[in-house]
Amino acid sequence: MAISSGEVSSAPAKPRGESKVNSVDRALVILEYLGTQTKEVGVRELGQAIGLSKSSVHRILQTLRARGFVRWNPDNARYSLGMKAFEVGCGILRSMEAHAIAKPYLEQLANSLGETVFLGVLDDMEVVLIDKIDVRRSVHMQADIGSRRPIHTTALGKALLANLDRAETDRILAARPLARLTKNTFTDPEALRAELERIRRQGYAEDNEETEEGLYCVGAALFNYSGKPVAAVSASIAKLGQQPVAKERLIKAVVSAATEMSAKMGYSGRPKPAAAPLG
Repeated sequence: MAISSGEVSSAPAKPRGESKVNSVDRALVILEYLGTQTKEVGVRELGQAIGLSKSSVHRILQTLRARGFVRWNPDNARYSLGMKAFEVGCGILRSMEAHAIAKPYLEQLANSLGETVFLGVLDDMEVVLIDKIDVRRSVHMQADIGSRRPIHTTALGKALLANLDRAETDRILAARPLARLTKNTFTDPEALRAELERIRRQGYAEDNEETEEGLYCVGAALFNYSGKPVAAVSASIAKLGQQPVAKERLIKAVVSAATEMSAKMGYSGRPKPAAAPLG
């Protein structure tokens, strides 16, 4: 029924801009979900996964498709991330000094070791992999650029965590329980703190089958001109049949690469020599 100019609607007024904000939030949820998938996703499946109606999902997808953020496959009526999402995501790499400086060093390290090399940065309780150099003879690792790993299980994460201010380290460790990924994962905060102290002393971190069984990984932090840890580099070898000489070579190579990259970013602190492998 129409409301005359003298009548007042009893329905509460919707705050100006609320629907647009909600739509933006839902669009971001859709993009985040598609970013976790390795296959194309249908509208119904997507709606069920994120808790939205099919009509809402379809409407948002049309906008994202028009802007190039999602791609529609007419053969199966399914969606995946579009190239625009990739372009926007790459924008953060262009703004990361560490990524630009590290690239040639990562390639040199991977080729000299013959192993997979990673570059990662912290995002609160996780490490985000921002670069990866694969070589044919390296061990296979279940990790791609853009993927995330727990901060307390990876050599990358522990190398960074060990070099943060103690207050920041305490905040991160108190934020949530330490999840167990393998039998070797640190789940006791006090035991992890002792491990972080060891990492600070020796100048590198180890992932001794703490993230993935069968893999041993070494990571070292990269520091900027102010001495702040801004990224970390790591390399891995297969745990099975591992020889002490291979482990020592890996440690020295990773620490040396991290030291060179830090110097390139203006860090003038005296590098810590890599200690002899423990155990």
